[in-house]
Amino acid sequence: MAPATAADSERPIGDIRVFTTLGYPGTPGGLAVDGQTLYVDTSAANIDRQFDGSDKLYAYDVDSRRQLGQPIDVKRQYPVAPMGLAGIALDAAGRLYVADMNGRIDRVDPRSGAQEVYSVVPTGTDTAAPDMPTFVVFDRDGNLYVGDAGGEPIIWRVPPGGGTAQPWFVDARLAGTWAGTVLGMTIDPSGHYLYFAAGNQAPGIVIYRLPLEHPDSAHLEEFHRYSDLVISPCGPDPIPAFLSCAVPQVAGAGGIAFGESGKLYFVLLAKNQLSILQPDGTETLRFPSPQDNAKLDVPLASPFDLAFDGNGALLVSNTGDATFGNGPGNTPPPGGQQQAKNWVVYDVWVNDTAAPLSRPAIAS
Repeated sequence: MAPATAADSERPIGDIRVFTTLGYPGTPGGLAVDGQTLYVDTSAANIDRQFDGSDKLYAYDVDSRRQLGQPIDVKRQYPVAPMGLAGIALDAAGRLYVADMNGRIDRVDPRSGAQEVYSVVPTGTDTAAPDMPTFVVFDRDGNLYVGDAGGEPIIWRVPPGGGTAQPWFVDARLAGTWAGTVLGMTIDPSGHYLYFAAGNQAPGIVIYRLPLEHPDSAHLEEFHRYSDLVISPCGPDPIPAFLSCAVPQVAGAGGIAFGESGKLYFVLLAKNQLSILQPDGTETLRFPSPQDNAKLDVPLASPFDLAFDGNGALLVSNTGDATFGNGPGNTPPPGGQQQAKNWVVYDVWVNDTAAPLSRPAIAS
């Protein structure tokens, strides 16, 4: 795996390679790139890590692809929890704001490993589980917007400096067939519009656009709708790997990000595909097909988030297969901890770089 060079510009758009493979606990989730450093957290998105007590935050050098130091253990909201970490946002000081899908936002300083609770998302009123903050993005004023995939068609906002998240936008159109699924989020380069994905594979995954100055239903616009059904074949793997292949395909979306070109790049978690949209919302490319995916050395299996590497490629996390996790007391399962070969981050050539993202100065 050589670092990106001028020769990479000859790669076809959509060329998919493996950037790195993670060990246990695997399930790479949120991604963020700060200069030449890639940050990757573990999502436990297969609901198989209830007793781990913490999740991992890894750092890699983008060019050499080497892991930088030891991963940071990020303590969970609850010692026994079904989910892990998700989307990551950066402030001007290089601190990471990481969504804990069990109901809060953590702030982590990757230089020292110091961590604190930046915000708590209130428990929903129409679900037995806490709300599930999944993707996060800052605006220029330091407000943090939080998508919710836990049961309510809602977007939360955290004021600069942190505190309890407050409802910012609620609309029934954000609901999916089985739960509220507000997932990938980003703000356009103008700084005026929040783009976000909602819905499930059926009846459709939709990217919406909402002006920050007018967060009301009258101003909600449908930017692009994915109404086709894409199914990837699941092999006869034993449980839980089979379930981690089949179940997410009824789910929805992953991360979204604008390129310097003005194109919008989008992870279709449920379809095991990536989509590229033009500034007018038309789709210019979708890949890989289920047939081409099956031919990859490591096929996409629940891709989750994306971030530009600064060299023309997208880095894309792949949640991958579930394995039997640790038991109570963080004791290994019978036979020891199992590794899945598809706990990877991909290098996907798009010949584009990131549009500017807001990285506000946040008071300590």
